[in-house]
Amino acid sequence: MYTLCCLFILLNSCLCLNAFSLETNAVLSGKVLIENKSPLEGAQVILLAQKDSSFVKGTASDNNGNFVFRQIAPGGYFVKVSMLGYKKEFRNTVVEDGKSVVLSPVYMEVEAQNLNAIVVIGKRPPIEIMADKTVVNIESYSLSSGNSALSVMQSLPGVIVGNDGSFSLNGKAGTKVLVDGKTYYLGGTELVNYLKSTPASALDKVELITNPSAKYDASGNSGVINIRTKKSKMMGFNMTLNSSFEQGDYGRVNNNVSFNHRNGKINVFGMYGYYTGHDFIDLKVIRKMNSSFSPSYTTFDQNSFRKRADDNQYFNAGIQYYLSDMTTFEISANGYSAKRSERGTINSAFYKSVAKNDSTLNSFTNNNEHRNNFSSSLNMLHKFNNKGKEVSVSLDYLHYSLDEDQIHNDSFMGLNGVTTDEYSKGLKNGTINMYSGRADLTYPVSEKFSFEAGMKSEFVDIENASAYQNRVGVNWLPDYGLSYQFLYRENINAAYISTKYSLNKFHLEGGIRLENTNVKGHQLGNQQHNDSLFTKSYTNIFPTVMLSYSLNDMSTFSFTYGRRINRPNYKDLNPFTYIFDAYTYEQGNTALQPQFSDNFDLSYVLKNNYRIGLFYGTTQKAIVKSYIIDDSENRVYVMPTNMSSYNSYGLKVGVGDLSFVNFLHSSINAGLVRNNYNWDLDAYSNKNRKTTIIFSLNNRISLPKDWAAEVTGFYNGKMAYGQISVSPIWRLSAGIQKKFLKGNATLGIYSNDIFNSYREKGSGIFNGTWASTNERNDRCVIGISLTYRFKKGSISKEYKKKGESFDTKRINL
Repeated sequence: MYTLCCLFILLNSCLCLNAFSLETNAVLSGKVLIENKSPLEGAQVILLAQKDSSFVKGTASDNNGNFVFRQIAPGGYFVKVSMLGYKKEFRNTVVEDGKSVVLSPVYMEVEAQNLNAIVVIGKRPPIEIMADKTVVNIESYSLSSGNSALSVMQSLPGVIVGNDGSFSLNGKAGTKVLVDGKTYYLGGTELVNYLKSTPASALDKVELITNPSAKYDASGNSGVINIRTKKSKMMGFNMTLNSSFEQGDYGRVNNNVSFNHRNGKINVFGMYGYYTGHDFIDLKVIRKMNSSFSPSYTTFDQNSFRKRADDNQYFNAGIQYYLSDMTTFEISANGYSAKRSERGTINSAFYKSVAKNDSTLNSFTNNNEHRNNFSSSLNMLHKFNNKGKEVSVSLDYLHYSLDEDQIHNDSFMGLNGVTTDEYSKGLKNGTINMYSGRADLTYPVSEKFSFEAGMKSEFVDIENASAYQNRVGVNWLPDYGLSYQFLYRENINAAYISTKYSLNKFHLEGGIRLENTNVKGHQLGNQQHNDSLFTKSYTNIFPTVMLSYSLNDMSTFSFTYGRRINRPNYKDLNPFTYIFDAYTYEQGNTALQPQFSDNFDLSYVLKNNYRIGLFYGTTQKAIVKSYIIDDSENRVYVMPTNMSSYNSYGLKVGVGDLSFVNFLHSSINAGLVRNNYNWDLDAYSNKNRKTTIIFSLNNRISLPKDWAAEVTGFYNGKMAYGQISVSPIWRLSAGIQKKFLKGNATLGIYSNDIFNSYREKGSGIFNGTWASTNERNDRCVIGISLTYRFKKGSISKEYKKKGESFDTKRINL
């Protein structure tokens, strides 16, 4: 299928070059600029009839300042351009039958007012539903600005954030997370910690993209979530201070300050965040082992409680230099330091089906870890003209390190009442260095046709080591079975080209991305393990297609297709072993292969506010967490493996903003998803298939005197995930806020998981062993937050970075 799509895209590109001579209905277009000739994005452009000033059409300027009105009837028109902080501008023009009109550039003049003295009120729609993505404007969508970014992410339509830091979108796992267009350099738990440390007020919007274009990296099975942070448009100085405290079973504090100062050609910006607090993992596991429920099976009943203390610091800083109206440089750096200590108690009981408490196992764990990373980026953007022709270059570097120690004690008591103690300890450390460079070109050929092209190269160098010891008598002896030293090198080279073409009511976007991957892994030998080496090299083509047809200005049908890849993250390839207890180990898998998926989507969008669609996706060699049973020791090894296949299909419905009364606005997302997993184990074919109902609701309530409230909730029905059947999950949260000091300060009170309902439960049968898990990370949380914004200056055009870093989500050590 994807080969046919490649040929289709190439054929379309050739046909487009000969299509410009076709006569179409009149098109009225133009460009919105500010005084320094930079394009102004997001300006409201209204087309009015000259005869009676009646509304004809409306649109907004894109990131290049361009706007287009298609299918314009002959006649005289006014064009009204407006944006908060700028004076309104008007143009008048006459459109003749079949002839296109290009207006002279519209220059917007800043309203020179001291923003300390006024409050500008205006909001974008909470959700903008488009043919290829859904855009959530956080300030309009979420009223809990003092809450954490993680809480906002958990409330987004169709988004589920797991306890392990995994993200799923519309019931499909394997979602890639970007921050400002760049793959975030930490995945899993550390991505969650970053979002916990970031206030919701720092977020501008979130883009939910199910089938990204060829410009994006091809990784991400179910699409990408692109988190856009706020970039100040202020000349002069502005600062935001945020502090919050929340209480679940334990308390947590989050403080954050961000600023920027722009004067002339230089803009300096920075942010510092500090998060400290405690949480826990409460996990219950039941296993029924041996003989598939025969009378001789053994039950393993385990209760574990792990309390975690976190102390995290995060910063970023940078300088933007506007060399000219057309050229901008930016250098930035950010860092993250995370310290975590974890104390755990695990109580396990063993008994036969006819007798209880044959034996018990009590385990005690003490883990300490310290993670650091530092990354820097150099970006350059040059515009050849004000029509969108531009080139961008980005160079990125990242250094990441991990130091961890673990002490483990198992105390086993048998039927005779005799207790046996076993002690082990381990040290783990690792470093990762990444280097990346990319260049992108955007070239509008005409109003109807444009293309983009670019290339990227990325190098990864990883060194990890672990050393375990067991206590024998009073001596500590090396455990070579669990000790490893692992070296990993990876190089990914990519190039892409994509085109956009519009003809009457049709709009076509197509692209091809080529990615070449070269990996080398080396597991050094010791007294128990042989030295082993593996190399892999593969090149793949990833086509993308989007075809849309506009019935009118309000209704659009669209079809999208994209081929994606998910490479194993570096933790999954790492052969290291993590000991939960004597009967539960977690380790990596050096034999993992990348998974490939093909995703199709057919949607109908009305007024950029309502959507109904069908989707289908199929994945080969799906990477999922699997459970391997060692019958000889009744031990479970949790490790990632490649399944034979995985496919999903279903229906999704979305409403961006629904309001029957002025004070209440709601956003709704619903769907019906079928997930099918197939795998082979011990010469048997296995399957796990479930149909899942998903539903989420966000209610925003406007109250008098600058008060506002919010109620959000979601429900996910029973779902298949790999070998596991996941039980239904749901959560209800609420918040209320008050603005004061002329809107510059916000006080909020919120509660997450009001009914203490969110638990991740699952069950499955693995090689004759039935197992179930029940995990909870916190109870109902109540929090209070205070945000203060200091502004001094006037609005200016925001610079948008074009760089994109390496695929650092895969670190996830």
